[in-house]
Amino acid sequence: MKIDKKIRGAFTLVEMMMAVGCGSLILAAVVTAGVCLQRSFAAVEGYSTSEGDQLRVLDYIAMDCRRALSASVATNVLTLTVPNYYDSSGNPVAPTLNSSGAIQYNSGATTTITYAQSGSNFVRTVGPTATWPTGNAATAIATKVSAFTVTSADLTSTVSCYITFSPRFVYLPGPGPIVGTTVYCNTFLRNAIARN
Repeated sequence: MKIDKKIRGAFTLVEMMMAVGCGSLILAAVVTAGVCLQRSFAAVEGYSTSEGDQLRVLDYIAMDCRRALSASVATNVLTLTVPNYYDSSGNPVAPTLNSSGAIQYNSGATTTITYAQSGSNFVRTVGPTATWPTGNAATAIATKVSAFTVTSADLTSTVSCYITFSPRFVYLPGPGPIVGTTVYCNTFLRNAIARN
C-alpha cells in the first residue's frame, strides 16, 4: 500500500529575508532618485527664471538708454528722458527737425523712465504720460535682486550699471557658496543731447 504525501512549496525564512532586503534596497534607490530629480528640476527652474529676469532687465535698460535724450543718477536710481514716439491716441508720430537740426518726436514731448531697486524687486517706472497723466506706472521687471549700482562716470555718451541677482536655488539653508550672479550693462546713448 502506497501513502501519498503532498509536497508543499514555500519560501524559507532565509529566502524571505533576502527578498525583503533586496526590495528595501530597490525602494531606497527609487526614493533617492526621486529626491535628486526634484532638486535637479528646482535648480534648473531657478536658473531658467533667473536668466530670464537678467535678460529682461538688460533688454529694457539697453532699449531705453539707446533712445534716451538724457540720463541722470541719484542714489542708485537711473532716470532717463525719452521722446514720445506716439501721440495721445497711440499712433506713431513722424519725426521732425527742430531749429537746431536735431530730430524730435511729438513736438519735443518727453517721458521719464526710472530704474531702481525696491526691496528684492527691480522696478521700471514710466510716467507721467498720456496713458498715465496723473501719476507713474511702476512695473517689477525682475525679482530676487540683491544690488543695483549705476556708474555715473559719463552720462552724456554711455550708461554703465550692474545688477546682482540672489541665487534662487540653494541646496543648504543659509548663505551658500554662491553670493549671486552679477550682470553688466554698458549702453551707448545715441540720442543724447550732448551728441546733437
